[in-house]
Amino acid sequence: MLGRELLNKKKSVIPISIGNNIKFSEVSSLDSQQLVLYLRLNTYLLNHSHPNKNALSSSRQQIEQTIASETHLSELLEDIELLPEEHLLLTSGEFEVYCTTMDHIPAVMREIGRIREINFRRVGEGTGQPLDIDQFDQSYQHLFVWDKEKQKLVGAYRLGLVDQLIKQNDLRALYSRTLFNFEQSFLDTMGRSIEMGRSVIAEEYQKSMGALLLLWKGIAEFIRRRPNYTHLFGPVSISNDYSDMARQLLTDTMTLHHYDNESTRHVSASNPPKQNHYKQWCPQSLGDLADVQLLSRVISRLDTGKGVPVLLRQYLNLNGKLVCFNVDANFNDALDGLIVVDLTTVPQESLARYMGTDAAKHYLKHHNSLSI
Repeated sequence: MLGRELLNKKKSVIPISIGNNIKFSEVSSLDSQQLVLYLRLNTYLLNHSHPNKNALSSSRQQIEQTIASETHLSELLEDIELLPEEHLLLTSGEFEVYCTTMDHIPAVMREIGRIREINFRRVGEGTGQPLDIDQFDQSYQHLFVWDKEKQKLVGAYRLGLVDQLIKQNDLRALYSRTLFNFEQSFLDTMGRSIEMGRSVIAEEYQKSMGALLLLWKGIAEFIRRRPNYTHLFGPVSISNDYSDMARQLLTDTMTLHHYDNESTRHVSASNPPKQNHYKQWCPQSLGDLADVQLLSRVISRLDTGKGVPVLLRQYLNLNGKLVCFNVDANFNDALDGLIVVDLTTVPQESLARYMGTDAAKHYLKHHNSLSI
């Protein structure tokens, strides 16, 4: 039969795809059945008959305005000098980490909005406006890292204390509710929670993980000062920089291995993603991809060098669980996953990396979550 198949292809051109080497160290922990499934998945993904470019981004041409000019240093310094002492969360070498509201930092907020727009456009997202600042920024808190030697903004995160926000304007006060449909019942599954989002790191600080680590140490200190808050949640993006196939593989794997099936009953997408018709796998093929490092290697072969998005990986390392996926039409069709982190279930050693050993132990003990 093989002979017939070879002969009937006479004078035909048969394309052959050859992938990158898979090192033994990558698959050494897999048993024989797992190895077969893993190699089969990587082989099937060599099929380049699917379009590599994200179909949504190529079909939607957003008119983009020129990004705003850099904020004057004197204005940034004035904002920081006038901040109350208690708004400083921590210092680390030449870096300072603050958390405050927009009315305290008009110039810093402008620069945060400028860096957001620069970074998000680079990965196929962005608002198309000169600054990425929205109506939610006014009521949320803004955690940011300042490099006092270079006198530059390193990065920022937006935090919202949910109980305080909904007192002001009910559920409409939450940014995540513009992307996902949910009611109070979803918030009740978490207890006291903080909505996270709009994380950004300036380009020159993206080469190392130091900036992200400082942001998360700031978040941990913010929580240490408010120990009654137990959950973090918010949208995490899989940008248009990823191909349709890679985005589908990520969402399918997250749904299989990192999904909160209880909470998902309370949430639906405002604009659900469409299923990719070029899928090259079945659920059994994704069995080994609960290991985020393996998933990253598969994604990096599919979309050269990308891997699992850094922020998604950060949440998964804290036992984060996905609840729903949505396409954000107002953000250049970015694919957002709503993720939830229960801090009381994070292992003490993981929490200590950001909060410090004594503070992590005290926090978990406060919630009766410390393993004896």
